[in-house]
Amino acid sequence: MEKSYKHILVTGPHRSGTTWVGKTLSQSNRVELVYEPFNPDFERYNFAYRFENWFQHVPSSDNRAEIENYFDQYLPESGLDYARKVSRESGYSAKTPLIFLKHFLMRSNRPRYLLKDPIALLSAGWLYERYSASVICTTRNPLAFVASLKKQGWDFDFSNILNQKELVNRFFPQYRDAMQQALIKRDIIERVSLLWNVLNTMILHYREQYPEWFFTTHEEAAENPLDTFRNMFTYAGLPFTGEVESYIEKATSGNENGDSDSHRYTPRDAKSTITEWQELLTEEEIQLVSKKTSAVCKKIYGREPVEAGT
Repeated sequence: MEKSYKHILVTGPHRSGTTWVGKTLSQSNRVELVYEPFNPDFERYNFAYRFENWFQHVPSSDNRAEIENYFDQYLPESGLDYARKVSRESGYSAKTPLIFLKHFLMRSNRPRYLLKDPIALLSAGWLYERYSASVICTTRNPLAFVASLKKQGWDFDFSNILNQKELVNRFFPQYRDAMQQALIKRDIIERVSLLWNVLNTMILHYREQYPEWFFTTHEEAAENPLDTFRNMFTYAGLPFTGEVESYIEKATSGNENGDSDSHRYTPRDAKSTITEWQELLTEEEIQLVSKKTSAVCKKIYGREPVEAGT
């Protein structure tokens, strides 16, 4: 696929800035935003396939062929593929040859899809290898991640991952017992700390296998949004315009009241989000999260959770 037409995947653990990144990149008129195609909870106007598990790993799915057939039709890799897709979706008629020719000749106008989806994290490697997507992967320190999920009241049912036995055997055998125990335990703080470990263990795998991806953290973007996004736009092959720069400054300056109680990104003081966990977690919870996530956090950030979140 030509570099300038690569589709883009923005992924990482939820509540780690994927909506912020996706919203910012979609300021470019060269991409078409596809919101969470892997999310099994709601329908998208431009994506119809429904996944059976949260964090579905497509390569080990029993429905892999069906999923790949759908994505092959949805994500055109070339001008020829795009012309075929438009012709098919228009319905075959006497006008089909003209429709095909028009979109084949105007293939420079075909959309680049921007898939904003934290739920696609475990299938990011598949999307990259099969569709040559440009992958932007972000994460967030475990204390902020757990605090955000606590504030939202978002728990996690580990049966979604345990149902995928091949996935667990290949990537997460060290967490199998803990995930099974988490199905019974009532402590949401311990459960979502485990989820952070699982998701970021996959990110560590990606860092080793795909060093060409764009990896960042919520803290890095919040500390220095202009430079981080400028580099991100360059990686994605999108123009970093004055309008984009103004949007970033407005969205991160704190000049407008933001609301973090939603999955939708709204303008906030970006730097203040780095230490927000300090007001949301008790001292006992901070110690528990730090203990449970320390080993993985030191591999991701090079330091302990408390240090990574300040």
